[in-house]
Amino acid sequence: MENFTCYQRKVMGENINSQTLLATDYMNHFNEVHMLIDMLPTMPEFIEDIRLWHPKTYQEHFRDSVFSAKELAIEAYDHSPDKFKIPFENTINQMNDLILNTISQLEDKIAKDKTHELQDIINDYSFQIILLIDKCNLIINGKKHMTDQDSIDHYFDDDTEKLDGKDLDQSTIDDLFG
Repeated sequence: MENFTCYQRKVMGENINSQTLLATDYMNHFNEVHMLIDMLPTMPEFIEDIRLWHPKTYQEHFRDSVFSAKELAIEAYDHSPDKFKIPFENTINQMNDLILNTISQLEDKIAKDKTHELQDIINDYSFQIILLIDKCNLIINGKKHMTDQDSIDHYFDDDTEKLDGKDLDQSTIDDLFG
């Protein structure tokens, strides 16, 4: 906890959230490829740039970036509370999988000269990636409801007398299955 408090002070005035110790600049890694994929039907030459995209960890992104506080962002990440870092990493993994799968599908359609089918793939992808990007931004900014582990464990307790349902709201249910 002492390191967390220390990093909260260090990130003040930087573009790093002091509650989560995460920076939205990382989302640029996903926003750039998302923009290229969205423009692919009208600009098929973008497939070359899209093919170059590969997942980068939070730390890799900042090592390669021009972000002014990149070293601090890398250091602070290790002290981000698990209640933010774990859902953040899970969401990033979902985004990486979605993008890589979409790129593979797009390349396959282009290779088979079925470019008329690109828009359907992109529409499905866009809907999903926008939801994931929004979710990630909420986590980074500390606005996503995070149910603590004790509350979740409470619902798997053998003592059903404890299960009064008072703290079982939609966010808790989402956390259980999300």
